[in-house]
Amino acid sequence: MYKKHTQEEWAKAYELHKDGYDSPSISRLTGLDLAEIKRHIQLYRQTGSWQTERKTNIRATPALRMAAIDAIVKKSLSYAEVIAMYGLSFSSLKSWLKKFRHGGYEELLAMKPRGRPYKVPKPKRTKGMSELERLREENEYLKAENAYLKKLKALDQKENAEMFGIGPRLSEN
Repeated sequence: MYKKHTQEEWAKAYELHKDGYDSPSISRLTGLDLAEIKRHIQLYRQTGSWQTERKTNIRATPALRMAAIDAIVKKSLSYAEVIAMYGLSFSSLKSWLKKFRHGGYEELLAMKPRGRPYKVPKPKRTKGMSELERLREENEYLKAENAYLKKLKALDQKENAEMFGIGPRLSEN
């Protein structure tokens, strides 16, 4: 879950880090998530800048995805190094790595269609049917519906009988 924190909170965390506080202490004093603080500190050590804003959205091309995953898998770089190198967000890198580990490069590079899929109406089957076939199908449907309603009524009567204590009882031995 992403919880947005103000720049003042992150500035306070940065000051505490500069003063020599450890990550758990900073987390307790500021209310920031411990994992986020550790990630910020690690990025600060690698890049030299303390990031307070969310990363801007970048268009993830297949080449960028492959390069980021190759840096982690083949070059054994840490998440923080890859994030700093390519300007990615942690969540996108994590999801790419999950896809890669599940289905390889095929799943990583598979492009999901954008937007909502079209709603195609189902064709009516009555166009190609004769009148007799249509009536037989309707008759089967009504028989099934009738049988269902009978079972439902019997179940309801049984529940009412049990609730009010009427009907046949089995002797207790």
